[in-house]
Amino acid sequence: MYYNIDEIGSDKMKNYEYEEIYALLEGINRLDLISQLMLNRSLTEVKEILEMPEWKEEKFKGLLTPTIWQSNHENIKKVLEMPEWEEEKFKGLLTSGIWNSNYEDIKKILDMPEWEEERFKGLLTSNIWQSNYENIKQILELPELKEEKFRGLLTSNIWNSNCDNIKKVLEMPEWEEERFKELLTPGVWKSNYEEIKKILEMSEWKEEKFKELLTPNIWLSNPEEIKKILEMPEWKEEKFQGLLTSNIWNSNYEEINKILGMPEWKEEKFQGLLTSAIWRNNYEEIKKILDMPEWEEEKFKGLLTSSIWKSTYKEINKILRMPEWNEEKFQGLLTPNIWKNTYNAIKKKLYLPYWKEDKYIHLLTPSIFSLSIDSIDGGIKVLKQYNIDEYVTNRCLRLKPEVLQTLIEYLIANNIDLVTVNNRTLEYGLNPILSCQKDQLKKKYNIDVSKMEKGGFSR
Repeated sequence: MYYNIDEIGSDKMKNYEYEEIYALLEGINRLDLISQLMLNRSLTEVKEILEMPEWKEEKFKGLLTPTIWQSNHENIKKVLEMPEWEEEKFKGLLTSGIWNSNYEDIKKILDMPEWEEERFKGLLTSNIWQSNYENIKQILELPELKEEKFRGLLTSNIWNSNCDNIKKVLEMPEWEEERFKELLTPGVWKSNYEEIKKILEMSEWKEEKFKELLTPNIWLSNPEEIKKILEMPEWKEEKFQGLLTSNIWNSNYEEINKILGMPEWKEEKFQGLLTSAIWRNNYEEIKKILDMPEWEEEKFKGLLTSSIWKSTYKEINKILRMPEWNEEKFQGLLTPNIWKNTYNAIKKKLYLPYWKEDKYIHLLTPSIFSLSIDSIDGGIKVLKQYNIDEYVTNRCLRLKPEVLQTLIEYLIANNIDLVTVNNRTLEYGLNPILSCQKDQLKKKYNIDVSKMEKGGFSR
């Protein structure tokens, strides 16, 4: 989004060259660079920055954003000419956030010897520009970060915080309590010491029904929001109690309140949707999904399970309107398994050429949506090589095509039949070994696929 000449309003009057600057940016199709900060720049300064030859270099193109006006030509020039940008480890730092710093600070940060230490390498992301050299130095020297229990906190999220805050957080006695230990993840840096303290001291955590909410997701929220959510009277209702899982922190109080207050939950057909998976969506999305007229059709009613929340209204709408559901061979696929796939994946699966041949039609069961297109196509092609594709099953297609081929070669090398007779039904089918997952192969047949070598199979 950019400001136009009218939206800037009276502020533009402070810069008598504003209209000329606007015309210049309009001429090069870069009105996105207009910002309040730009009003402090003269036409000459703006031209000087825009005409820098460095912008033609691919690595610097992403730096020309409205935040550039936080800097000046001299500083920008020195930053872009730094030889450090040739080093692989620093390339990810070239984002527009860099203009929060100046050349001297950037130079000191990049020259820090700590970046040679393995434990600090993951900290070199563009988040670092939220901090400054002094703060970074102090954080990396904290002795607490050498302790085993705190090492997992060394991610780039730490730059959301400052040294004093970090030190107070790490010294909190609450981390010795069993119930709070798993909250020590990098997400904790989204909060500050005062907020963390308030959250951990909440009396609600002593209640059994709220204990499951103590997961790292909680740092997506704040004390005020958490308090309001936990105090909602709806949690006393049986139908809503299953929603109390840590997924709830993906929403806020206002959204949760609107969702729980929806009159649709009084309808029998929708009650099975009330699981914690619902928090993947917002109120507007949920409302549109529940209001779809398709739920009145008998063939679609079985799709109303909580796995629907893996999808979006737009996707669901396209899936239900597919004309393919009118074809008899596809009607048995309308089960909740369908939500494991996107519209495009479903479309591609239904148009695989194999469904034109009767010998493959038996694969058209709901489990087809648990398989990738590569597994279906690759697996059938492997079986074709050995002339046993008529015996293909959805179970054998769960194996990666390369694993399936390895097993077939193993059976051949050991003079074991690829096709066997079922003693109960007297029907021919693939050797059961070709339908086993790796753990079953090891447990049932003592076959370790990972140790198999081409041309030299072992048991």
